[in-house]
Amino acid sequence: MDHASRRYLRILFGIAAAVILPVLVLNLLLGERSLGSPEVTEEASRWQQRTRGVTYPPPMNKTRPFKTLRLIDRLPEINAVIFGASSSMSITQEMFPPDVRIYSFTSVANQTAWLLAEAEYVQRHFGDRVRHYFLSLDWSVGMIYLPTVPPELELTREAALSPDRRGEAPLHKRLEDALSVPRLKSLFQALRYVARAPDRVAAFRGVFLQSGGEEYRCPDGTVARDFDVVRRGYCVGYRYDGSWTFGDQKYLTPAHVAVLAQAAAAPSSKYAEWLLKSGGIPNPVYLQRFSALNRAIRKSGGRAVYYMPALIPGMQEIFLASPQLGPKLRETMAILDDWARRDGVVIVDMGPSERYGCLAQEFLDEHHAYPGCFARILERFRAEDAAGRVAPGIWRPERG
Repeated sequence: MDHASRRYLRILFGIAAAVILPVLVLNLLLGERSLGSPEVTEEASRWQQRTRGVTYPPPMNKTRPFKTLRLIDRLPEINAVIFGASSSMSITQEMFPPDVRIYSFTSVANQTAWLLAEAEYVQRHFGDRVRHYFLSLDWSVGMIYLPTVPPELELTREAALSPDRRGEAPLHKRLEDALSVPRLKSLFQALRYVARAPDRVAAFRGVFLQSGGEEYRCPDGTVARDFDVVRRGYCVGYRYDGSWTFGDQKYLTPAHVAVLAQAAAAPSSKYAEWLLKSGGIPNPVYLQRFSALNRAIRKSGGRAVYYMPALIPGMQEIFLASPQLGPKLRETMAILDDWARRDGVVIVDMGPSERYGCLAQEFLDEHHAYPGCFARILERFRAEDAAGRVAPGIWRPERG
C-alpha cells in the first residue's frame, strides 16, 4: 500500500471515529440513564410529593417501585386505590366524589396476576384506611386468561429501593445496543430537545449527566420535571393522583375507529389471540383469589368494584358478532357474570364505550381511552349505583 493510500485510510478512519465516538459515548450515557436506579426513583418520588407535579423515573415498563413509594406517601390522604394496566391510567381524582380519595396504582403492561397480588397486599397491610378498591378485568389484551401465577409482592419502601439485580450486559452487547437504530433515534430526540432549550448547557447536563432535568410548566400550569431521557418537555408522566398525562399522544377519528375495530376482530389480531387460546375461559385461579380478596375487603368494611376497560366505539359489538370470537367472548362474559353474582360484586363493562357516549377522538388506540371517556362512564355508573339500579354481576347501560 503506497503512502497516499495509507494517508487516505487514516483520514477516513479518523473522520469515522470523530463521528462514531461521540455518538457511542452519548448513547452509552443515555442507555445507563434509561435503566433508572433506586436513587432516581427516590428522587422523583420525593420531588412529586413536595411539588405535586408530573413526573416518573425510567424505565417506563418498570415503575412499580416508584408507584410503591408514591402509594406509601399518599396513604394518609387516600381511601381508594385503582389497580390496572395502562388502559386504566386515564382515570383521575376528578372523576370521583370528594369523599373518595384515590391513588391510581396502574402501570404499563400490569397483568391481572400482578394487580391481584398488589390488591391483596394493600388489603392485608392498609385495609384499615383503604375502603374502595377498583380492579381491572381486561379481556381485550388477554390479561384475565394468562397462566401467570400471582407473585409474592412487598410494597414497602425497602423493597422499592432495593439494588437492581438485572446485572450489566457484556461490553460488546452494550456497544452494539448503543449503535442500534432505536438508540440512535432516542439520541436524536434528546439532542433535538437540547438544541431547542433556552439554556442548552443546562439542558445537556440534565439529559446526559444529571438524574433529572429542570422544572417547567405543563399546558395546564402544573409543574413538571423529566427524569426520563427522551420526550423531554412534553409533560409526559404520572400526576400526583397516579394517573397518566398522555401529554404527547395522538387522537383517533371516526374513520380510524371504523378501520381499527374491524381489524381488531380479525382472528389473527393481538386482541383475539388469548381469547382464542383460552376458549374464552378466564384463569380460574384469579377468580378464586379475587373471591378471597372480596371477603377480606367486606370484612374490613370496604367495597370492591371491578371493571372491564373501555374500548373504541363499536369494537366489542364487532367481537360479539364474529362467528369465531363471539361465542368465546360470550363465554367470558357468562363466567364473569356468574362469578360476580355469587360473590356479590359489580363488574362495570366499559367495553361498549359508545353506550356511555364516548367518542372516537377520546381514544389513543383500540384500548386506551382518554379522561373524557372515563369521566362519562364513571358519572353514569355512580348515578345508577346511587339510585340502586346496579346489582351484582356485569353492569352496562341499556342501548341508546
